[in-house]
Amino acid sequence: MIVMMTAMTPSLNASSRPLPITPPRSVLRRLLFADVLESDLAPTGKSDGMRMIIRKLAGLGVLALASSPSFAAAQAAPSPAPAATAGASAAAPSDPCTSLSSLVSRPTFGTAACAVKKGDLLFESGYTNLTSSGAGASNLVTVPQGNIRVGLGGNLEFDLGPPSIGYLSGAPRAVGITDGSIGLKEEIGYSKRAIYGMNVVYTLPVGSANVFSANGGGIFANVNGALTLSPSVGLFATLGYNAQNAGTIAAPARYHDYQPSLGASVSLPQNFYVFLEGFDVSSTGPGLGGRFGYDTGFQKDIGSRLQLDFNYYDYLGAQSGQHQHSIGLGAAYLIGS
Repeated sequence: MIVMMTAMTPSLNASSRPLPITPPRSVLRRLLFADVLESDLAPTGKSDGMRMIIRKLAGLGVLALASSPSFAAAQAAPSPAPAATAGASAAAPSDPCTSLSSLVSRPTFGTAACAVKKGDLLFESGYTNLTSSGAGASNLVTVPQGNIRVGLGGNLEFDLGPPSIGYLSGAPRAVGITDGSIGLKEEIGYSKRAIYGMNVVYTLPVGSANVFSANGGGIFANVNGALTLSPSVGLFATLGYNAQNAGTIAAPARYHDYQPSLGASVSLPQNFYVFLEGFDVSSTGPGLGGRFGYDTGFQKDIGSRLQLDFNYYDYLGAQSGQHQHSIGLGAAYLIGS
């Protein structure tokens, strides 16, 4: 999610970034949301209807964020915005969401503001190894962390996140599948230097119970943005709200949290991009406090359709006697225009 008016780069997807966990738990950030009616998220086939759904659900997150003073300051920073073409006029800047780097939404913690264009398909996938040291030391590997993004037209896209395979070492050891997800994203607007949008994700509780599943559906709502500072430097940000399930089937629990993030990206020669991002999670579970962390890495475009990435996450400080960090690799491939 590195958006620059010349070439944008991604996040995390929301779907690819690791979360601090106390094993056994789900690792994918998108797995931890709270119940909503599935009928509210079902595609209607009409752009206006889906746009209303996105704004209604994401609006709930915005209102919740607005009521939280600790997150008010974070609202000022959007994500590096893609570059307007040379022929764009001052009155009508060209759409910055046309390059591969502007569309890809991994591997950063925040979510890219750009939506996939009508009729296009964007496949994102990755590998993450999350290491927990200290009490209950373990490694948690998830692959392929897929995210299939389909352009619907009208600056809307539909997202499908199939389950991944998870392997947890340590005590206890476990192998299983994670929850899946479905979602909608809207690219709301842009100017010569900025772009903004929103997305909602609903968790499908299909993962291995009590190990890699949140044991119930949930919702995640984001407001996403990017701002170009120069032809090679930009900022990107996401304001996220979660309503999440946790616990086990026998003892279910529910909680919510806020997840603001702010990062900077730099475009280098030969289609390389580097980024550094800070993020905050206000709560990591029922009755638990929050954590701050950072992620960094690089992306490399190979042609106009393939992007490769490497990322490193570190969750600063310890919680329940654990410190966590992760490394990851990923790729994205665009089919269409």
